[in-house]
Amino acid sequence: MSGHTRRIEICGGIASGKTTLARILTGNGVVGVFENFRTNPFYTAFYRDPCGTAFETEITFLLQHYHQQKVAASSSRTFCADFSMILDHAYAAVTLSPAKLKVFRSVQMHAESGLPPRSLLIQLKCPPEIELKRVMRRRRNPERVITLAYLSKINDALSIRAESLPRREKILLIDSNEINFAKDRHAQEEVRARVTSALTDD
Repeated sequence: MSGHTRRIEICGGIASGKTTLARILTGNGVVGVFENFRTNPFYTAFYRDPCGTAFETEITFLLQHYHQQKVAASSSRTFCADFSMILDHAYAAVTLSPAKLKVFRSVQMHAESGLPPRSLLIQLKCPPEIELKRVMRRRRNPERVITLAYLSKINDALSIRAESLPRREKILLIDSNEINFAKDRHAQEEVRARVTSALTDD
C-alpha cells in the first residue's frame, strides 16, 4: 500500500445501497465517512418546494461533503464516503437552472481542488423501480413525495457525468439489485474483493 491518501467515493441513485456498502467497506484500515442529511437545514424544505429551495439545498450538501472529506483526508490514509461530488453534480443538473448550475460547478471545482485525487469511484447501478420500493420501505417522511420519474432523472444524470469523467478516473460498477450485499455474506465478501482489486494498481 502506498503512502498517499486513498479517497473512495460511492455514488448511486437514492436508496441504491450507498450507506450499506460504505459500512461493509469500513474497517481494516478504511475509515467510513457518512452523510448526515438531517444536518442540511434545507433537506425537508427541498421536498416541500424543490424548485424554490434547490440551489441552497444542493450547495449546502456539496459544502458539507467537501468539509467531511477534507477532515477525513487530514487524519486517514484511506477513507470511503457514502456520497460523491459526482452525484452532487448529478442532482444539481436535474434541479438547477443553467445559470445556477454554472455557479454550483464553480464551487464544486474549487472544492475538488482542495481534496486529494479520487482513488476510486464506486458507482451503484439499480433500477429506479427497485429504488422506489426501497424508499417507501424506509419510511422517511420527506421522501414520500419522491417519484419514479425523479429517480430515473437522477440515475440518468449520474450515468452521464460518470461516463464523461477523464480516463484516469478509476470507476467500479456494481449492480446493487443483482448483488445482494445488504444481507448476503458471500456478496459482501465479493464486493470487498472487487474494491481491493480495483485499488491494487494505486
